[in-house]
Amino acid sequence: MNLSNFKSWLSEFFSNIGQLLLSFFLILVAFALFIPCLIASIIWKVVVSISKENRKARDIISGTKQFFLAIAIALDQLGNVAFGGFFNWLFLKDQEGLYNFGAAHETVSEVLGWNLYLDHLNRKGKFMVALLDWIEKDHCIKAMRSGIETAQFKTDHWQDVQEYQVNSKL
Repeated sequence: MNLSNFKSWLSEFFSNIGQLLLSFFLILVAFALFIPCLIASIIWKVVVSISKENRKARDIISGTKQFFLAIAIALDQLGNVAFGGFFNWLFLKDQEGLYNFGAAHETVSEVLGWNLYLDHLNRKGKFMVALLDWIEKDHCIKAMRSGIETAQFKTDHWQDVQEYQVNSKL
């Protein structure tokens, strides 16, 4: 390797290290901001829900429950992305499986459901499914079906948008 190639390689190396460190720093900032923002948004959600006139207690609780559920699903999706490779190693018979962990917009439960259906879980994966099923009956299969229904909704909506655009040009 000549000196020019070495300088180029070294420059790229330090650039990549800098980008890696910046990405890690952004993760730390996101975590540092998440907790205070979560607490503030919970307080805001409760105050706004209670202060609206003509709202029944049932509606307040239902809306707040949906708010917490949406946060839980988002964290679950984050866990699937952040720990995808680790979960492939931990829960799957073969890490090069048909349906791996790590895809954005999928929950850990959904991927567990797919791999249960495909009979691709090892003992630890089956234990995790059993644990989640103990919390909610057929949790992972329901999560898998929810993912399918969401994809179908998006596909149908996309077709509706395409038809609207074609019809509006006429």
